[in-house]
Amino acid sequence: MAHYSQPQTSFPRTNDFSDHPGLSVPVSANSSSNNCLPGFSQLAANAHAGPAITVGDDNLAQEATTPGPVQESSRKRQRSDVSRRDVAYPRKRAITACRQCRARKVKCNNARPTCGNCDASKASCSYEDTQDFSTFDPASIVIIDKLSQVLSRLDQIQTPVTGPFPVSTQVGVVQPSNPLTTNDTADQSSPGHRGNPEQDQISDEQQDQLHIPSSKTNVDSILQWPIFGNRYPPNYLTDAVYELEAYDGGEGHNLSSSKLGSTKTRSIGIDEDGISDLVRRFLDLVYIKNPILDIDTICAYTQNVVEDGLRWDAPSCLVLLACALGCVATPYLGRPETSPEAPATSLEAHEQDLRDGEAYYNLARRRFGLLEVGILPSQCHFLAGVYNMYIMRPLAAWSQFQSATKSYYLYLQCQARMSARSTIDSVQTSKRRSLEQRLYWSCYKSECELRAEINIPNSSLADVRFTDMHPSPPNMDEDVVSPGFGSSPQDKSSRQQEQTWFYYLTEITLRRLSNRILNLLYTGDHTIWTTDSILFMAEEAEQIEKQLEEWYARLPPLIQFSDDIPTEELPYHVRGRVLEMKTWLYTPFLYYAMHSTPDAPHRNRTKAFVDKSLPHIFIALRSMPCEHRHHGTWYGVRNAIGRCLLVIGAVRCGTIPVMENWRMEIQSLIDRSRYWAAEGPGITRGIEVLESYLQEE
Repeated sequence: MAHYSQPQTSFPRTNDFSDHPGLSVPVSANSSSNNCLPGFSQLAANAHAGPAITVGDDNLAQEATTPGPVQESSRKRQRSDVSRRDVAYPRKRAITACRQCRARKVKCNNARPTCGNCDASKASCSYEDTQDFSTFDPASIVIIDKLSQVLSRLDQIQTPVTGPFPVSTQVGVVQPSNPLTTNDTADQSSPGHRGNPEQDQISDEQQDQLHIPSSKTNVDSILQWPIFGNRYPPNYLTDAVYELEAYDGGEGHNLSSSKLGSTKTRSIGIDEDGISDLVRRFLDLVYIKNPILDIDTICAYTQNVVEDGLRWDAPSCLVLLACALGCVATPYLGRPETSPEAPATSLEAHEQDLRDGEAYYNLARRRFGLLEVGILPSQCHFLAGVYNMYIMRPLAAWSQFQSATKSYYLYLQCQARMSARSTIDSVQTSKRRSLEQRLYWSCYKSECELRAEINIPNSSLADVRFTDMHPSPPNMDEDVVSPGFGSSPQDKSSRQQEQTWFYYLTEITLRRLSNRILNLLYTGDHTIWTTDSILFMAEEAEQIEKQLEEWYARLPPLIQFSDDIPTEELPYHVRGRVLEMKTWLYTPFLYYAMHSTPDAPHRNRTKAFVDKSLPHIFIALRSMPCEHRHHGTWYGVRNAIGRCLLVIGAVRCGTIPVMENWRMEIQSLIDRSRYWAAEGPGITRGIEVLESYLQEE
């Protein structure tokens, strides 16, 4: 079996955003436009060594601000988080420049709540503060320091990003014009009103990072390649998604629901005594992949519901959504051998769980109309989107993700226009700040995943300039034992929290690198992969391969993986993401090899990518899809069908070597896909397509 080289990625720096502790206008004058992955190797070594890691070192502190008397004093205290420039909260006593003035390197008059420069430019003004870890136990500080070191390295490794056109590697000074800046407003400005000639390039580059082409890598795009003979109409599989919604009348009335019973779930009651267990199950099985909630808060909401009953408010809505996800989520068991007595379909295997989940979800939906603007309403809509992805309703999921991003966007607009909140407790501000970061990246990432499969608009958050490349981890000690739930084997362990955050930060990083692949290689359909462009694409692919190899070399042991199917869920998902990225990376070269003559120019240049592509495809096919239900199950089945088409195309071509048992591998995948066919829209059509081509080969 061919072994593939593994990941460090580097990628462009994200768009800067706004002024309250989560927002800032793009003002950095000297920072590089490119940011990379954390260096994980030292972190892994420290994990074995034992002693706590000191994050507040001089080098990082110098990067955050211009050294001054106040900073020197702060360094002497050895505060563990003092070097984190992104954790910016109102200071109560230190006299230092605000974030805006320090970034622009101009003198600040230190006026509160708004300094003179920020007042003149109509920008919100904020001052930094440090978080006090004096009350944390040593174990919590070790975990926080490890994760903080990961985040600090994100701004230290810089790799140039190339593209079809050269772009500047320095971010010019951009004068703030309003509290909230978006790419749209920047694009609408006339050249005569831009103070820096590089600003056009920087804005374009930043926009390319967060805006991605739609549905260029999905199975339908492969089916339109000439080698498949135009047998099926465009969007043949994806049309089934829309037809299902039209047939069943929208969200909550899809085919899978109707097959569970014509009465729907309105007649099915819920067991309020089981709410605590379902929320705990949600935390164990779902939260670990999208930690957008504060565990203390969701546990307090749950305790209130258990003691006082459900109310018509957002906290009860959140608890109901957690229960719905707790019903339908299943533990990861690897790839168990299926027995003849096993249920034939996912609906048969989990009928009662799906009914119960739908009952909780319908109760939560009745409260959607009461949700307003804020973090909690956005969290509710986001979890509703996750639930719909678990039960394979992609359009309903997108509707909820879009509602989450719109609500969150309005929340950011409101926060950007508020004055500095110097009276707010810094611990509470830190929690809110962390939730803002997590919600931003989770919403954005989820919309990107759907856009890669379905032709839907870009996320509204793609036009928002957010300062944080990655979220800040929470206080681990507070999240280990949940109030009101007692101590049990299911309570969050330090190891699980570490693994959750390594996975979450890695997912965000890989999402950014995936965006780079899409924007470099998939700006159009397959017709752009020609002799004229293939050399450029080969150069870019080589760079990305090197970044992936370096990334993997520094991956923490908790989420490392190999060719074999991982025994833990989070490494399994990281492995799947990397295999997806490598499929995207090699597909243009497979197409070129299939549709060019043996003596075509550059075939030798692209041969190495073609030789690596099929072994990676077969590695992926042996592990996906499995019978584990999760957020990405529907994506996994569609991606697997697309990979099978790539293999069939190579066989039909006749000039690309394919392993002898390729037919058996594809048939095995078809059999496993049938498990989800009754529930997932378009899967039955995908099986039909594969079988029709197999009959001809």
